[in-house]
Amino acid sequence: MFKQKNLFLHASLLGASCLTSVSLFAEERGDKIIEIVEVEGQAIDRNGLSLEEKHDASGRLGLSILDTPASVEIIDKESIEIKGDFSGLAAVTRATGFASSASPGNGGTATSVRGFSGHSSVVYAYDGTRLYIGAGTVSFPADTWTVERVEVLRGPGSVINGVGAIGATVNYVPKKPTLDSIGNEIDLTLGSNNLQRLAFGSGGGLTDTVGYRFDIVNHNTDGYGDRADEQRTAVSGSLLFQPNEDFSAVFSIDYADTDSAPYWGTPLVDGSVPDEIRRNNYNVKDGLVEYQDTWPRLHIEWQISDNLRLRNDTYYMEVDRHWRNVESYDFNADTGQVDRSFYLEILHEQEQLGNRSDLLFDFAIGGMDNRLSIGAEFNQIDFGHTNNSPYDGMTPVNLLNPAPGYWADGVVDETTRDFDTDTFQYALFIDDVLTINNQWSLVAGIRYDEIDYERVDLARSNGQTAGTIDLDLDGISWRLGTVYKFTENSTLYAQFSTAVDSIQSILSATNPSLELAEGEQIEVGIKQQLLEGRLQYTLALYDITKSDLLSEEFGETRQIGEQTSRGAELEVFWLPLDNFSVDLNIALTEPEYAEFISRGNDYSGNTPRGVPEQTANLWLTWQVNDSLSVAGGARHVGERYLNDANTAELPDYTVWDTAITWSVNDAMSLRLRGKNLTDTDDYVLAPYGNQWILGDGRTGELSLNYRF
Repeated sequence: MFKQKNLFLHASLLGASCLTSVSLFAEERGDKIIEIVEVEGQAIDRNGLSLEEKHDASGRLGLSILDTPASVEIIDKESIEIKGDFSGLAAVTRATGFASSASPGNGGTATSVRGFSGHSSVVYAYDGTRLYIGAGTVSFPADTWTVERVEVLRGPGSVINGVGAIGATVNYVPKKPTLDSIGNEIDLTLGSNNLQRLAFGSGGGLTDTVGYRFDIVNHNTDGYGDRADEQRTAVSGSLLFQPNEDFSAVFSIDYADTDSAPYWGTPLVDGSVPDEIRRNNYNVKDGLVEYQDTWPRLHIEWQISDNLRLRNDTYYMEVDRHWRNVESYDFNADTGQVDRSFYLEILHEQEQLGNRSDLLFDFAIGGMDNRLSIGAEFNQIDFGHTNNSPYDGMTPVNLLNPAPGYWADGVVDETTRDFDTDTFQYALFIDDVLTINNQWSLVAGIRYDEIDYERVDLARSNGQTAGTIDLDLDGISWRLGTVYKFTENSTLYAQFSTAVDSIQSILSATNPSLELAEGEQIEVGIKQQLLEGRLQYTLALYDITKSDLLSEEFGETRQIGEQTSRGAELEVFWLPLDNFSVDLNIALTEPEYAEFISRGNDYSGNTPRGVPEQTANLWLTWQVNDSLSVAGGARHVGERYLNDANTAELPDYTVWDTAITWSVNDAMSLRLRGKNLTDTDDYVLAPYGNQWILGDGRTGELSLNYRF
């Protein structure tokens, strides 16, 4: 299987190389590419890979994807709407190389990419602002209705967002206010598992200088499994004040209230999940997973002169989270029952106050255009953790017909305040792009981060004594890249970049002696548009090394471990016909523990757990006529190991989806979606102890969209 996929990738790379050669040969001969005549009324998205669009997740210099020496990607709102990717996780796992490692414990948002998994290696931002991780959990944004697009930067991004970005950076860009004429939108969706979803959006200019944007969505579903219902409401509002072309201020506030599905997976029986228990929920009847997020912020831009711009972001985040569940389910072969344990209650209280400012200069150096960004940011994060540790309690339930009971039936320990932390982070950064000539440019950046951390452990009845931990961390990240534009729509690039990661949460760290882990990456690639944009592709080759990981030496745990990852990624957009398009991405990676010993076991040379070596996404769109389109595709995730010994693994899976859209008129459309059409049993999002968190089975949805 792996060899076949390698052959497929090699063939794809060879094809891309041939296309490049043909393009160059045609230009050298002066051959003309056949003029393409567009058919009126076509709904095919001709932007393809959006190579000429700016990409904020990859830098502050306003560079397009084509001019950025890194692997970057944009998932636009049209793509999100067509596929019905209502959650951030559903949207981002369509991106190249991404796979889910989500569970309710990490906010249902964790992913793996380029051989690294979890929130410690993949940074999330909203509107360009870093979301700091509270004890391994990110729960915002709650819904993609408020999102204009998702920006992805694969590979180290610490130069942009600081600690914890060696695998990737994901930036959710919300819908923005404008001074255009007012437009409104209503979207209603009904579907399987009693899905009921109602969304409203409105925006435009109130006056010549004031604009607004308002979006709200309410999403309710009974869920695929028993008692896996979910309700969420997300609200986003913003006001724009733009008295002239040189100054603008946008005040925005987002709020989300989520009652997520209290489903923690299905127990394994002889290494797999039997069909007859796939919809069972082994949690207690009153289990809950609740998140509340509030996110006000102010963005100011001032064009001080023709060559100088000031940008300033001030923001505040308040988060409350609450879990109360029994989370561990082990099938007992002797009794034929499921032993439930780990009666857990946890509450998070998190506040983040921050500011980021930079000055953007445009000037010439020796006759060469140069753009320079110099700035600073700070964040004050207060985090409180309440729980009932050590999470005792055990009750057996029937495998086929579990009687849920109530949380209080098995709980032993009292829920009390555990610890409070105070984290102050600040950073200084410089980014620069020097345009040497019409073909060559150099991109460089450097960032210094410092983190001052204090943790106060409280005295508790479980035997915990009061105490204080202080931790000071600092690190420097930098990158240097070059872009060579060998045609107007074709670039070659190379980049060396570094990153710093914390091997313990910087909001809940317990070991004051641990330093930041360091990573570095070498990446080369090509980005190209051919046939007047009808064929677009990007190809990247990379090699990442992450050092200073925990490993044993002479029976002592020290920061001497190392993990490597190398791979190739291909994105393709192809418009062979005016009314038919192909979107494809493939990622192959070879992650490996170069140095890792744990509990006396040497795992050096093994593959890290939870990381697939192959992922792929395919989406085909056929515009049948002016009012009807048919689309469909597949998501594939390869096998992932369940342990560091590589003795057990999750199955690979392929999920097929489809969408049929009927444009009734210019204002109204109907869309029918089918998800997981083959109802595959192998659709497993992540392991959780000795159970698997299963993806939804076959579902259908019908959406009505009306714009006025």
